[in-house]
Amino acid sequence: MATSCWVKAAAQAAELHEALAKAQDDHLPYLTLDGTSIPTDRVAERTEAGNHAWYSGKHKRFGNSVPVIADPTGFPLWTSPVEPGSTHDITAARAHCSGALYPVAAKGLPTLADMGYQGAGIGVHIPFKSSRLGADNRPYVKQKGRIPVSPSFMVE
Repeated sequence: MATSCWVKAAAQAAELHEALAKAQDDHLPYLTLDGTSIPTDRVAERTEAGNHAWYSGKHKRFGNSVPVIADPTGFPLWTSPVEPGSTHDITAARAHCSGALYPVAAKGLPTLADMGYQGAGIGVHIPFKSSRLGADNRPYVKQKGRIPVSPSFMVE
């Protein structure tokens, strides 16, 4: 029964380009990009280096990594396919959504992300990586700290 629920939900989920087009049509001021780690049981799969592919060193547990694009309130518009827990946020985003974010950024819909997306490219804005910020950059970083990216992951 539970499997059929997930299959039905997946069939109704928006594709990335559909979600981005709807965000543009809704005149959203920006999108948010963040990843979440969902705990799993131990998985035997290993990387080429011999490490556990599904073990997240950051979270110190087995799990998977799922990048999510959300609206300004944190409501998820699109979720990517699952990646092993050892996959970094930027790597998963490059594999599944970065390329699609560039054209919408050019049309005036930027994406805000955390420091895990440093180097994501055009249209993906991250906080400045510096402990000594100038007076002109402090308000930007302070504002970025208040942007709700992760609340959408708190649903159980």
